[in-house]
Amino acid sequence: MGKKAEQALAKLLAERDETLRALLDTSDEDCHKKVPWYGRETTVGHMFRNFTSHELDHFQHLHRLMQARGQKLTEAHLLFMKAQAALAEFQIMALGLSDEEFERPGPNEGDWSAAQVVEHVIDQERFYREAILKAHD
Repeated sequence: MGKKAEQALAKLLAERDETLRALLDTSDEDCHKKVPWYGRETTVGHMFRNFTSHELDHFQHLHRLMQARGQKLTEAHLLFMKAQAALAEFQIMALGLSDEEFERPGPNEGDWSAAQVVEHVIDQERFYREAILKAHD
């Protein structure tokens, strides 16, 4: 892993954290509000869709750069991409909960709380990482 890429991505992740803190509580009603954008009017929801499309466009750009350099996405790369996408979805769902909701168990007897689910995923992250690392020895 290159240090420059790691540093640049740390900045991107910090920026995304700021975006999450600022915008995660955006309601469905807020998504219908009008905002100016490049001299015309659009909706907040449309801005969110543009935001997502913009990232997908640049994913394709990076992928083309890799291909042009003869670099391939390995099986591990592809699986990490899926894991990162799942983690992002997991993160947004968990961050959308109040502290009380985060700690409250599910509706069925024996259901875990979101806090317990997160702790379990943390433990399993470590477990899987260590198991895979043993193959490198």
